[in-house]
Amino acid sequence: MMVFMGYELYVIRKEEFLKFQTKLDKEARARLARDIAFLKEQGVGLGMPFSKKINKDLWELRLGGKQRVRVLYSIRGNQIYVVHWFVKKTQKMPIRELHTAISRLKEI
Repeated sequence: MMVFMGYELYVIRKEEFLKFQTKLDKEARARLARDIAFLKEQGVGLGMPFSKKINKDLWELRLGGKQRVRVLYSIRGNQIYVVHWFVKKTQKMPIRELHTAISRLKEI
């Protein structure tokens, strides 16, 4: 029998994240809440289409819809650290967003 304890979620620069959420449309806010709940339940087990590994320390939570929200996070043990977030407007991830996430990993 497997006992699942879930993951703890921490947001780096939480005030900025909360401000970002207020700028999203109602559908995107609902998807964000739902997908973060999935992430807290599944952690590294959450795969495509919800989550994608970017590099050895960074994953991308992928929200569909009109606003294609991306939340970049890292997992350390049973702790998830949200380090960056943005609305994706191009097919490839903007380098600037990736660099921001990587630099914020140092704040963990």
